[in-house]
Amino acid sequence: MIHGRIARMPRDFSEDDLALTHALQIHPRARWADLAPVLGSAPATLARRWAALRAVGLAWVTAYRSPVEPARTVTGLVELDCLPGRLDEVVVRLETEPGVITIEHAASGPDLMLTVAASTFADMSALVMDTLARTPGARSMRTHIAAQVHVEGSRWRLDALTAGQRDAVLAAAARDHSPGPAVDTASPTFAPLVRVLAHDGRANAAEVAVLVGRPQATVRRQLGALLRSGSVAFRCDVAQMLTRWPVNVTWWCRIPGADVERVVRHVRSDARVRLCMSLTGPANFLVTAWTASLHDLMQMQAWLEGALPVGGIVDVTVVLRTRKRMGWLLHPDGRCTGDVVAATWESQSIG
Repeated sequence: MIHGRIARMPRDFSEDDLALTHALQIHPRARWADLAPVLGSAPATLARRWAALRAVGLAWVTAYRSPVEPARTVTGLVELDCLPGRLDEVVVRLETEPGVITIEHAASGPDLMLTVAASTFADMSALVMDTLARTPGARSMRTHIAAQVHVEGSRWRLDALTAGQRDAVLAAAARDHSPGPAVDTASPTFAPLVRVLAHDGRANAAEVAVLVGRPQATVRRQLGALLRSGSVAFRCDVAQMLTRWPVNVTWWCRIPGADVERVVRHVRSDARVRLCMSLTGPANFLVTAWTASLHDLMQMQAWLEGALPVGGIVDVTVVLRTRKRMGWLLHPDGRCTGDVVAATWESQSIG
């Protein structure tokens, strides 16, 4: 992999880039013609600007099986410790494992924080016990299974659009949203489409048809059914360390079941929150956020403590570096490398 060095970055986010990325966070598959009047630019200019952002890894759109439907996906978090001197070896192996969708280096506690996913509980068990536990260089691990995902990363937004612009993009998204029946994303019909969209969430029917080797008319119909089903989540991601929120923090909490709904409402009110889950185990509630600084982190922690019972926060994990996010391999500065290890959602034993 290329994580040992920071590739030369020929550009940074401009204000126009931030506005475009924010618009795609709201509506990842928006047509350039719909965004052009909102952003005050020509469709061709927006297309070129987006291509340039993708080329240097500042922003990208991906797709993945919706994590808010537990019947379709089993998600977990694994705290993994490595033998002395074996950390890089372990990470290189885990980068290519489709079931490991996110890899983060922790500042304290475990060496690595892994987000893992599988189609079934049996597949999750195989991933944890037959793959992760047997990874050469791994010393010990603790696994937490998500009982419910309350908030996930596709909701996170930059703060680059005016209220009027946000409303206009939301209106375009509402016009394009046409709900339909659920589909089986692991089926031979839809699984190849999901894999293509994992690499480029904005791929159109013509582009997908070439990559899956099917007639364009067939793919247009299948892609439409997949999009209407809501079974796939789309997300416009960014190089976090190059935004105004470079600090990634996770709070491990313990709260009574009767308080979960109230605390979830509280957590959802803060735009910095990236992830919120109910978990199995002593720490049964998790909140992850991107904050502007360590000072901002402490202020947010005080805000979170206000909604929790006394002693509700049982541990805090600050991430030093993210090596993989939702299957995308990242440079040390958070930009994507362009390499994606897409999840394999077909029901099978992972080992």
